[in-house]
Amino acid sequence: MKDKLSAHQETIAILSQQKDAQIKLYKTQEDKELDKFIELENKVKVLDNIVYKTGQSVQTMNMLNNKCRTSFAKPEFLNKAQRANPHLYDIGCYNDNLALMLAPDTDEVIRL
Repeated sequence: MKDKLSAHQETIAILSQQKDAQIKLYKTQEDKELDKFIELENKVKVLDNIVYKTGQSVQTMNMLNNKCRTSFAKPEFLNKAQRANPHLYDIGCYNDNLALMLAPDTDEVIRL
């Protein structure tokens, strides 16, 4: 009877050790998965910022583009309108005025 009792106690001790080992293994795997998840979230944030900044850059480039789209369906009508009123379609003068408006009023020179 004592032999059976000691055998059962050994079995219980072995099973409790296996249980503790499984719990530790599960916790380490869970920690690794959480670390991976946090790392992927950070990568997503960085990539979202890149996409957002790229979109802003494209929008800025489109705003600064010299070629403006007109409402004319055919280029022949645009050419006819340009010949009739050339000063209305001179975009260069508007860009020069814009550059003058955005220029600082001080005499400081920026040196690179």
